[in-house]
Amino acid sequence: MDLSELRKTVEEIEVVDGHSHNIVAFDSNSISGGFVQAFTVGAFVDADAIAFAQTSLSFKRGLRDVAELYGTEVSLESVEEYRRVSGIESITSTCLKAAKFSAILIDDGIEMDKRNEIQWHKNFTPFVGRILRTERLAEQILEQHRETNQCLAGFLSITVTVAKEIIALKSIVAYYGGLEINLKVTKTEAEESLRQVLINATKPIYLLFHRNLVDYLFLQSLEIALSYDLPMQIHTGFGDRLLDLSKSNPLHFRSVLEEKRYSKCRFVFLHASHPFSKEASYLASVYLDFGLAIPKLSMHGMISAVKDLLTLAPIHKVMFSTDAYAFPETFYLGAKNSREVVFSVLRDACIDGDLLISEAVEAAKDILARNAVRFYKISSANMTVP
Repeated sequence: MDLSELRKTVEEIEVVDGHSHNIVAFDSNSISGGFVQAFTVGAFVDADAIAFAQTSLSFKRGLRDVAELYGTEVSLESVEEYRRVSGIESITSTCLKAAKFSAILIDDGIEMDKRNEIQWHKNFTPFVGRILRTERLAEQILEQHRETNQCLAGFLSITVTVAKEIIALKSIVAYYGGLEINLKVTKTEAEESLRQVLINATKPIYLLFHRNLVDYLFLQSLEIALSYDLPMQIHTGFGDRLLDLSKSNPLHFRSVLEEKRYSKCRFVFLHASHPFSKEASYLASVYLDFGLAIPKLSMHGMISAVKDLLTLAPIHKVMFSTDAYAFPETFYLGAKNSREVVFSVLRDACIDGDLLISEAVEAAKDILARNAVRFYKISSANMTVP
């Protein structure tokens, strides 16, 4: 079986990263754990996670990959010295060029010290789109305004104002009590919840324990998404320690998917690993994103995760992303490993008789680029679409 065309397609295609985060400066307090922190889950310093990260399979594989890219010895010290001497602009250019991105979409809602803003990233890739994290926007408005009516009106006003400038909305409602949304929550209940937030408010403000307000803002976000034809990214699966995995199960989101008024919303489940995610992908409105599983798992784990997605989910519903953050190397490793995994999965599909080689070639183009271009309706003269 001649797989050379599939191999060439996977290696040469310019990929579309559907979900990532800002790169930060070397001296950012958000990455005080050093380069090892790139191999933990979550964009915040976690001493316990950093302490154990060097014994993970993803770290051992990733360190070799980065050392090969930089031409250094395979050691943490050599890689960190190369990074220090080269500077953030140089290594970002190296990593993103080697990753072969045609587009990256950035959720800039994570508050990281000395982060580079959206415009800065445009120096390194043909197209950069902004993803608006709705809960963080609401919290920022609360920090600026302390009157209930101003807060709710401000959220709607600002979201509508930036709607034409963003590529998607994103909700981390899974962190704020889970994916079971109260579809009947009222504005009055949201205002009462908001008053409770403001009674003892300090900066920064978080909405973690104010469910009526969170649900109301989420439903308002869906209305805006419908009005401006914007997709909504939904965080599911793994995340930082604040996340209760039992409540982030996409099964809890079923009521939203079955609600007629949101039937035309376009949802993408991030870190889609639960069986219901795959089942739900048969609904016209639901797509799946395998970022974070790649490159954080072992090679076997990454291949198993993507194979599992394609067991049920249509090829046109599965999308690549890196979920990269803070470190340019996380973009590179996400893209490199995704190419290897997609080739392996599609090769096996050809061997098993599920796909013809010509079909596998088209599937690679869809998963790594075209599905995201269609889903997010990306249009740019600067980027190449396979």
